[in-house]
Amino acid sequence: MSVRYSRYIPVISITGDFVILNLFFVAGFCYSRPSQDCFDSGFLLFYAYINVVWFILTLSFGANKISRNTRKKSLLFTYVKIIVFYFFLFLLYFQVYQLNYFPRQDLKYLFPAFFVSLIFWKSLLYFSFYFYRKLGYNFRNVIIVGYTHKTRELERYFISNAWNGYKFLGYIDDRLNKRKHILGNWEMLRSVIEKYEVDEVYLALDKVPEDKLHIVAGVIREYPIKLRIIPDFGEFGYLNAQLVNYDMVPVMQFHSGPLGYLYNRILKRFFDILFSLIVIIGFLSWISLILFFLSLLGSRQGVFFLQKRTGADGKVFTCIKFRTMRNNPDADNIQATRHDRRVTPVGRFLRKTSLDELPQFINVFVGSMSVVGPRPHMLKHTKQYRRLIKRFMLRHTVKPGITGLAQVRGYRGEIRRVSDIKNRVALDVKYVETWSFGLDLKIIWLTVFNIFKGQKGAY
Repeated sequence: MSVRYSRYIPVISITGDFVILNLFFVAGFCYSRPSQDCFDSGFLLFYAYINVVWFILTLSFGANKISRNTRKKSLLFTYVKIIVFYFFLFLLYFQVYQLNYFPRQDLKYLFPAFFVSLIFWKSLLYFSFYFYRKLGYNFRNVIIVGYTHKTRELERYFISNAWNGYKFLGYIDDRLNKRKHILGNWEMLRSVIEKYEVDEVYLALDKVPEDKLHIVAGVIREYPIKLRIIPDFGEFGYLNAQLVNYDMVPVMQFHSGPLGYLYNRILKRFFDILFSLIVIIGFLSWISLILFFLSLLGSRQGVFFLQKRTGADGKVFTCIKFRTMRNNPDADNIQATRHDRRVTPVGRFLRKTSLDELPQFINVFVGSMSVVGPRPHMLKHTKQYRRLIKRFMLRHTVKPGITGLAQVRGYRGEIRRVSDIKNRVALDVKYVETWSFGLDLKIIWLTVFNIFKGQKGAY
């Protein structure tokens, strides 16, 4: 039988919070002011206030709801928000009551130290339970009702993430197959639950026959076990789905991944502005001047090439590049190919080194592009691929980028086969659904590395 220690995690978590809080703001004050009576009625009221405020904020933001699937980034952002609110409410007390407490110059060091200590405590708690579960303790016996492609993915998740504390026992399905870990059919669900002391049941609704669903539901209701539903959204099977209630009606809604949240978009936009300014001032300014003089000596067809491309939300924008081809009627219809006669000698060097993309940092600065994101296509190709490739338009829920996950994985340049664009879109969709600031930095680093290493598709 699995030992149910998980219910103690919130208690342990909030107890640690209060210990750290009072060490800094009560014990620390008493230690630093030994000549002062730090336990008179005025100070006791203040201590009660800061503890009550902390409790209300952690309760409001759900800081101590640490589940088996809580992510480190989620914990960090939650405590950042709590600390910000706590800081203002902390100072608000001194606007109402005069108290000879720490001077303000000390508080500017005290709060960062308090925040770092909290994050250290949460990290210690987080990883302690991870390793404890990985050793085989505090686990949950789980079974899956329905054997499908989706449930096999879930099985792999349970097996490969032992630190989450799920012990996968097997499936309930309409056929017995020990090789596939099928423990029994629908009628055997009760005996399986009792034999293996099941804690959680994961139900694939689309797999259970309609005439058997009432049997399955009836059995599950008889036991104090947790039920999880595995939905199959078919063509709408995005990673980022959210259940919302319209009065008494539950509705599943989809959003465009982590960049659907305002604070992530602000972070990404701030980085885009800063990075693009550095490139525009430090590189684009003088490289454009050199290319201008080379153009005067050569073709005199101009330095920049402007082309309409598909941006975020399907909107059309003007993409800016250095001109690498002679003027030709096929510029908006046919991609550059290997040994393309339209490409000039200077243009070939620019394309090989990816310097032709530098002016797009102007697009980044004005907001029509991002440093990292799915590469924007010509309008003709957008119309062509949106009918050919499933989920193609999901890549247009974010701003297009100068570089992207598909490009650093080798999918750049000419599209020769349908598999090329399918693989490219799959990586673009993965980027949209799993975005993080760290992923952007990794892609930028790999882009720079690939430029010096050289890429086969750069021609």
